[in-house]
Amino acid sequence: MPWLLVGFAVIYYSLYATSGLNLGGEGGTAGVIAMRLMSGQRPIMDTFLGYNVLWFFPIAGIFEFTGPNYLVIRWYFFAFCTASGLLTYFLVHSYTRNAWYSAIPAVMVILVPGMMFRNYMPFLGILNAFLLTRAWVLMRGSVVKSFAWMLGAGAGIGITFLFRIDLGIFCTGIFLGLAVLYPFGETGNFFRRSRIALAGVVCGLLLAWAVHLPVWSDAKTRGYDRAFLEQYTGWLGMISAEFRHQVADLAASDKADGPPPVTQKPDRSPPAVARAASPAVPAVAERKPNADSWEDRGALRRTPLSDVVTSRNWSQKSFALSTYLPLLISAMAIIAGVIALLAALIRRDQAAKERALYPLTVLGCALALLPQFLFFRPDTPHLSEMMVPFTAALALLVWTGMQAGLAARGHGARIAGFGFAIFCAASAAIYFSHAFPKESAGSIAARKASAKPFSALNGVNVMVKDREALWLAGLRDAVLSHSRPGEYVLCLPYSPTINFLTDRPSPLFNLYVDNTTAGGHFAEDFSALMAQKKPPVVVIDQRRINRNEISRFSNWAPGPYQWLRENYVYWGRYFRTEIFVRPDKVSGPVIPEAVEVAD
Repeated sequence: MPWLLVGFAVIYYSLYATSGLNLGGEGGTAGVIAMRLMSGQRPIMDTFLGYNVLWFFPIAGIFEFTGPNYLVIRWYFFAFCTASGLLTYFLVHSYTRNAWYSAIPAVMVILVPGMMFRNYMPFLGILNAFLLTRAWVLMRGSVVKSFAWMLGAGAGIGITFLFRIDLGIFCTGIFLGLAVLYPFGETGNFFRRSRIALAGVVCGLLLAWAVHLPVWSDAKTRGYDRAFLEQYTGWLGMISAEFRHQVADLAASDKADGPPPVTQKPDRSPPAVARAASPAVPAVAERKPNADSWEDRGALRRTPLSDVVTSRNWSQKSFALSTYLPLLISAMAIIAGVIALLAALIRRDQAAKERALYPLTVLGCALALLPQFLFFRPDTPHLSEMMVPFTAALALLVWTGMQAGLAARGHGARIAGFGFAIFCAASAAIYFSHAFPKESAGSIAARKASAKPFSALNGVNVMVKDREALWLAGLRDAVLSHSRPGEYVLCLPYSPTINFLTDRPSPLFNLYVDNTTAGGHFAEDFSALMAQKKPPVVVIDQRRINRNEISRFSNWAPGPYQWLRENYVYWGRYFRTEIFVRPDKVSGPVIPEAVEVAD
């Protein structure tokens, strides 16, 4: 079965590996930052990462052999999609011992692997669930095997930290909680298992630290060690503050039909460039951020629960259901699972303890991905990341409910068991019906109507929709014809794929700039940037990056936008992307080109 799944994944992904191109997608970010690292720039100090170093180091290493290549990045992430499907299979099979049943959630994960170019996230959730269940939950006759899996779980946490610190923090909590439970539930072996657990925790966490040593050595050598460490305390403080605020305002936010107001996160990143004497932007009033506004936080508006009833569009209705059903199912599963776990511990029934704790552990690893979706970006792409490990948890809960129904003696208990199983299966089906047709969930929907070839630099050879090919070609040609290799091209607020496909560097320290991250001195920073870097081409994407009018560049940065209109040559508009060219790069009269396409 695993080989069948691998073969299926390779064939499936090959069908749309060259389909689609998202200028605001994270594939461009991965490529641009990897190229910066290849050129010798230091992580965090010279280029903002947003994530931790392993998010980009492997891509830079691959580029050393292949050269910067967009399709190489895609297949690299498809490999993680395949691995997530395989781990889902092994995770479910270890509990159910049924190959065909275990293949169902694995196939679902392969079909909808999550937002492309961020497939680390669901993979890390599945990986930690796989390692933690084997280290602390499954019964093993050999102490050596148990201890080896504990070390593996520690290494997995270390790797998780090096990709994404918040996930590492959450999974460490699960690791320690399982270690506390490990000695309980087996008659006469409490002290022996306590010693094993203590040794497993100490050695596992030491191994998690040891995984950091190669990166730490590089950080010390190149002088970004302090910045590397400050990431960890920064993330911990941010999670703590966010949690307190969410708990305090969750009830109020539901009534307000949006995510709770939260305090503005401090801008810990240095400005894009040092402020210096430069042409001042026009005196246009800049909108001041409101620290209590979810719009100014950069969060998307959470879909209201009422959409389940009021929406006539199945896509909106199924998204609302897929947003809130996991919360309900998780609450039900945790209550029932904790009761079953306590009963097993009281009876000292190790097998019953395993049956109760295994789904809870997988569910916990899936819920580690919940905060970024529910409280920050409640959209289909981030939902699809969480639902990869949650699909494995649903499969386990369906199986558990069916087994409970079959084993029940009373009519009511039998109905409850089968009813819960059907409820979980229906939730998985609703999510799949919503996500599979969505390109943003990483599925083959990217191939839909992509029949026109589009080529650019750095291995960008893809198929796009007919209506996209015209404006993409115009945008590419406008950038290439007005800039030379090595010259900066400034893309705001976030279109790093343009830098990658034109092989033109970005002058930005942080490739992502919107109304929430720009800070209160964006006008001054913009002036300094334009004076010092003098980019021959500036690209402005006028999309509502946070799905509200405030986040449209011309609305939150009217001064810099007006300065561009007055000091650069407006070359044209390609779909919703505007091109501004430095005057000395233009010869002859200019007739602005407009390639308008329905959004």
